[in-house]
Amino acid sequence: MTAPSCDWIEVLREHCERTSQAAVVADLQEASGTRFPSPTIISQVLNARYPAIPERLQALVEGRYCGATVECPVLGEVRRDYCEAAQVAPFSAANPQRVALYRACRAGCINSRLGAQQ
Repeated sequence: MTAPSCDWIEVLREHCERTSQAAVVADLQEASGTRFPSPTIISQVLNARYPAIPERLQALVEGRYCGATVECPVLGEVRRDYCEAAQVAPFSAANPQRVALYRACRAGCINSRLGAQQ
């Protein structure tokens, strides 16, 4: 994994101040391919009140704003936010690459948060 030096919470805060929290939420939701993160999660993380471990948000911010990458067994080097989106993308038999990504993300890829699944 290529990880430029990045204080991801500070980078998140700077992007929210530069644009708006709503704009950052929309940008990160686009990057994740889902409705994650919510405005509430961003607010809680910025105010150090998020009750869970923010790994997914950290991966999105580092990939989208810091240029962090991971080695994908299917695609090679990809941005970390793209990896996160690929993990939660629905199965599609119409695209061979999508099938390969779906399987790799569930077959023990070291970057996957999903773990081995059937």
